[in-house]
Amino acid sequence: MKIAFIDVTVTVSFGGVQTAVWELARALHDLGHEVSVFGGDGSIHPDLGGRDIRVQTFPFTPREKALDFGSRFRRIWERWTFARQARTAVAADAFDWVILTKPFDFFWPWRMPAGSRTRFCFMSGGTDFFAGDRRLARRIDAWVACSHFNAWQIYHRYKRFPKVIFNGVDIDRFAPRPPDPALRARLGFAPGDVVFAFAGRVVGLKGLWVPIRALADPALAGLPAKLLIIGDGPARPALERLARELGVSERVTFHAPVPHGDLPALYAAADGCVFPSTVDEAFGIAVAEAMAVGLPVIASYIGGIPEVVGNEAGCGILAPAGDPSPWATAMAALATDPIRREQLGRAAAARIREIFTWRHSAERLLAALQAS
Repeated sequence: MKIAFIDVTVTVSFGGVQTAVWELARALHDLGHEVSVFGGDGSIHPDLGGRDIRVQTFPFTPREKALDFGSRFRRIWERWTFARQARTAVAADAFDWVILTKPFDFFWPWRMPAGSRTRFCFMSGGTDFFAGDRRLARRIDAWVACSHFNAWQIYHRYKRFPKVIFNGVDIDRFAPRPPDPALRARLGFAPGDVVFAFAGRVVGLKGLWVPIRALADPALAGLPAKLLIIGDGPARPALERLARELGVSERVTFHAPVPHGDLPALYAAADGCVFPSTVDEAFGIAVAEAMAVGLPVIASYIGGIPEVVGNEAGCGILAPAGDPSPWATAMAALATDPIRREQLGRAAAARIREIFTWRHSAERLLAALQAS
């Protein structure tokens, strides 16, 4: 088939949606399909490994320059200005399917020329709903979601139940590797420390105050548990202040953001990962990537995260969102049991390889398109 992805942000910024587009483009190409990616004029052009994936970029007006009638209006305006530039090229290529990643792009089927045979699929990874989106959604031909949780969110909004394709992980890049004592030492950790890592945006909804407060809990008193936060964001000053107030600042290391490809090496310097989100995550790619490296994870029992980790406690530990006490208990359990850490990490990597690769995701996407 001839398939295109349209998202103005894929060549402009990094994030879960952008990762999904590029990884699925690679996987669909490797399965024998002709793939194109349409994005806005920007500097992000990932290495496609020599694949014949056509990338076309067009001018657009950034949302920051739109009239401030709310963030959703600004994002729709950004995408509308992009569509004005890209529409002719998209229509001329006569794609079998165009994949849209946000409801903000639901106007695309309505802008195609009369007689166009191109069909449109919405690939959901969240809930960016807005007034009028239900009407625009009438011309979406296929619906897919990144988790069962997200599928129910979409169903309740549009009364269309998506096929679940799950997000994936690049298991060649995110693969188990031996611990790196030299890197641990450079990061300031002693050989006996048990390091729990987090990688992602340092924003309030990621709940990083939870493991910081957990470090001050009696359950972790006297244990060599440390926290490594990889990333940056507006919540960092408040988190640094909280760590000082609780007297645990020496147990928390803040590390600058790193390119996505450098994360596995940093993960190899850790003993486990924590993902304490306090809001619904549609999937949790960062959780899946840490598991693929072979790390035991402690993650919030919220949104689509349990579908990644599994509810059986065999690949990681699920803890209540926003409650430091059970997080302290879970961290203490892993800090004192290296055998369990190894068992959970090995099972976690196997779970990702068996269920959550990008090839699996691409095959599920193709099945959904063919059934529509």
